[in-house]
Amino acid sequence: MATTLQPINKIILFLLITSMPAILQAQQDGPWIFKANGGLVHQANTDLADDDGSFAVDRWFVSGGVEYVWDQRTSLGFSVGGGKSDYEFEELAGIGVSAPWGEIADMRASVTGRFGFGKSAVVLISPTIRFNGEDGAGSSDSLTYGVFAAMAWRLNQNLTIGPGVGVFTRLEDSVRIFPVLAIDWDISDRWNLSTGRGLASSQGPGLTLSYKLNEDWSFGLAGRYEDIEFRLDNEGPAAGGVGRDQSFPLVAIATLKPNPMLTLSVFAGLELAGEIRLNNDQDITIEESSYDPAPLFGATFEFRY
Repeated sequence: MATTLQPINKIILFLLITSMPAILQAQQDGPWIFKANGGLVHQANTDLADDDGSFAVDRWFVSGGVEYVWDQRTSLGFSVGGGKSDYEFEELAGIGVSAPWGEIADMRASVTGRFGFGKSAVVLISPTIRFNGEDGAGSSDSLTYGVFAAMAWRLNQNLTIGPGVGVFTRLEDSVRIFPVLAIDWDISDRWNLSTGRGLASSQGPGLTLSYKLNEDWSFGLAGRYEDIEFRLDNEGPAAGGVGRDQSFPLVAIATLKPNPMLTLSVFAGLELAGEIRLNNDQDITIEESSYDPAPLFGATFEFRY
């Protein structure tokens, strides 16, 4: 079985019930916490750089979960979620006479345990199962599994930091291993650098630099490396194969927290260093192309009770 080493990747989870910030920040009083999350993003039409044609993407995702909290460093949670990414290709030539793929389903379930270790450390372990496939793709062929683990230490009242690692299967016979830096650093009373959660299309941690304007509003800049793959249906130029979309989104974020239970965010930015790839059912690349920087914008919400 082949193994690949990559930096922060998209394989973890968008809207994971206890994502990286949850390991680093104090939890609200329990013992039971119910959560609902949602998001949508539109990537504007952008040209393929190595082929004729262009494409746009609309994505949405919602999830819900429950968490039991023993104390600020100990909890156990479960979440499920689902969504879709709708790709629209236009005027294609080299990457297939017809669109290489269309609507991609995304479904996930995870269990997350958070445990105190020593006087100042927290350990996070989160196994997950995920389905990523085009409508009509085989269910068993579209499943991936994995586990994410991290440990962070509270060095002082302003800085919590530690290493993390993810180990996840891929749609073909290989395993993806990637490191993550867990950090929550209050640079000043208003500035913070932290491991940020995904924004609609994002499903893994990146870095977010934020500025707290007041008790309700904050603004920030977030970036992450994304790499998502999905099983294709039995029609099209690569029947039963795998599609892949890689990019580095960089977005500006405005967040409103009108009360402790509700958080609303809007964001806009660019999808940079994008590339799409089309592999056949033997995992051989038959077409690939980078794409021009693509404008994107969207919104997310989180409700906790």
